[in-house]
Amino acid sequence: MLKKYSLLVLIVLLGMTSMNLTPPSHAQDNANPFGSEWFSQGIMYEVFVRSFRDTNGDGIGDLQGVIEGLDYIQSLGATIIWLMPVHPSPTYHGYDVTDYYGINPDYGTVDDMLQLIQEVHNRGMYIILDYIANHSSSQHPFFLNAYNNRRSITSEFYKWRNEGQTSYEGFTPAMPELNYNTPIVRQYMIEMALYWLDPNGDGDPSDGVDGLRCDVAVGPPLGFWAELRTAMRELNPEAILLAEAWLRDAPALTNYLQGNAFNAAFDFPTFHALISDHNFNDDGLVSGQSSGYLLEIAVNGAQHVYLPGAHLVRFINNHDTNRIMSEVEGDMARAKAAAVWLFTAPGTPMIYYGEEIGMLGSKGAGNPYWDENRRESMDWYASTFGPAMTTWFMPDDTVNLPNDGTSVEEEEGDDASLLNHYRALATLRNSTPALQTGVTGTLNLSPEAKDLYAMWRGDIENVFYGIIINFEQETVSATFQRDFTSNEIVMSSGFTLDGNSFTVEPAGYAILAMTLPKD
Repeated sequence: MLKKYSLLVLIVLLGMTSMNLTPPSHAQDNANPFGSEWFSQGIMYEVFVRSFRDTNGDGIGDLQGVIEGLDYIQSLGATIIWLMPVHPSPTYHGYDVTDYYGINPDYGTVDDMLQLIQEVHNRGMYIILDYIANHSSSQHPFFLNAYNNRRSITSEFYKWRNEGQTSYEGFTPAMPELNYNTPIVRQYMIEMALYWLDPNGDGDPSDGVDGLRCDVAVGPPLGFWAELRTAMRELNPEAILLAEAWLRDAPALTNYLQGNAFNAAFDFPTFHALISDHNFNDDGLVSGQSSGYLLEIAVNGAQHVYLPGAHLVRFINNHDTNRIMSEVEGDMARAKAAAVWLFTAPGTPMIYYGEEIGMLGSKGAGNPYWDENRRESMDWYASTFGPAMTTWFMPDDTVNLPNDGTSVEEEEGDDASLLNHYRALATLRNSTPALQTGVTGTLNLSPEAKDLYAMWRGDIENVFYGIIINFEQETVSATFQRDFTSNEIVMSSGFTLDGNSFTVEPAGYAILAMTLPKD
């Protein structure tokens, strides 16, 4: 039943657990090499522009649609927007770029992009751009010029397998990998990144993006990322360099969080502890298939394995995974419990567009679709049709149906909806410093609670917050092993508290405001 013992063993062997109500200890450096504190205090919202909002009636989302949707994004408590690729590309997803300095004409123009950046900054928000550095499109002019042409001035940009330059290394055949053994590639990719941080080149980054989400960060060498980070820091010391290093164990991910290259990384080890296989549903901890204790191990361990100050992005789905509502097979209570973990775990929580309304989506069989089903149109209306709805991908076998209760329109006025659950959690997190940057430890509970997720956040010398989630399939009754001066329920479902004892139902949870007696 416990499917993640490999993660547990790795962390235990490295001595990374904190198993009592005492703060974790770190050998603190005088200087924080990671910086960008705004990132750890924020909530990030991932936007697939193509599916978000359409303002010109062509069925494809656009940058003006993102501008139009900023009020909605802010209503979720989000302070950071991550845009999936916006550059010209021959594919719908955009992860094979043909012009790193351009904007996909389906989405608008460079001026639209600059307007979006300004609108985001005017609201005190931040914007992060997808940065595809591992590979370009096979339709990129540099590749087309170099293919089968040894005399090409762009030959050095790619990893050729033969002298004739007709065979090459690629992420896929349509995505030839860039050759970072040559200075010209490093220089080009750094200059391109700096362009988007300061589009008018005047040395003032206020008109540029606030960071880069680095796709396939395990591809280019770490030395390149260090060069890029140095150049970014000179232009904008607060800009974030975020690694998508899809590694399933924490010790491997530490290589990307040494302080000299990336400021931040997606926490894939903890993600897989929560959901198991991202291509299959109902197989993870969140679905009741393993113990919440393993999630405690992952969260506690992260505090010890990574350097102090490193930013971790916590998430429960993204554009490459099955959606969380599909993972729990439509179980609203489990989706809400997962959201409680997301907003109370240490790190920067990320919401994948549509997650907050419970959109469904699982990997396809490739006949003809693979990931499109995970990236369907944002469902604004009960009927699935209306102003700004995108229609670029509406398959006959869609699982997001009209009048299914899953839309912004249907959930907006329902206090019990998933949408308003997300808003309440975001409001709590944004108004509670302990849930943004507070330290974390394990709550001491009686043995009956061994399979619960039970953590605390904050300052145990004053008010701190206890988070209890029952991902199991059975009701659990247990007791706290400490006496509290106060122990108040801030938010809960399926949870009852009686003095020092409590009962929590399957998929039940509680967020508690707690204080200890003064010695």
